[in-house]
Amino acid sequence: MGRHRSSEVNIEQGINRIVEGTLVEGTIRSEGSIRIDGQFVGDIHTTGRLVIGAKGRVEGRVDCQDCESEGIVVGHLRVIGLLSLKASSGVEGEIRYGRMSVEAGAKIEGVCKLDDGVKPSELMAETQMMSVDHENGPLQQTA
Repeated sequence: MGRHRSSEVNIEQGINRIVEGTLVEGTIRSEGSIRIDGQFVGDIHTTGRLVIGAKGRVEGRVDCQDCESEGIVVGHLRVIGLLSLKASSGVEGEIRYGRMSVEAGAKIEGVCKLDDGVKPSELMAETQMMSVDHENGPLQQTA
């Protein structure tokens, strides 16, 4: 009669969230999806999907499989699959993408490049040793 609940969360079901009114600084590495409705400063590396809500803001380096943005991204945005920029979104910096969809009203300031097709698993390994020095600006890389 009772329901059986599993305590295990499938990677496809689990979504990491930064809610509105929250500021997080640092590095995120994840195989799951991420949703940002607050502010994040640092590096995001995920083999999943990144969603940036209308009040979300990301400053730094982003490497992900797919990205849908209604918010603001400042820095380096690399999307292996589909990058979807909604009308309220803005990107300032370098964008590398596999495919891109841009709604009327979205603002892009910077360089857009078609990505070379690196797989998400290679993307995670490639970015293991990279970090961003945010005190000197969001695009200053240190080894």
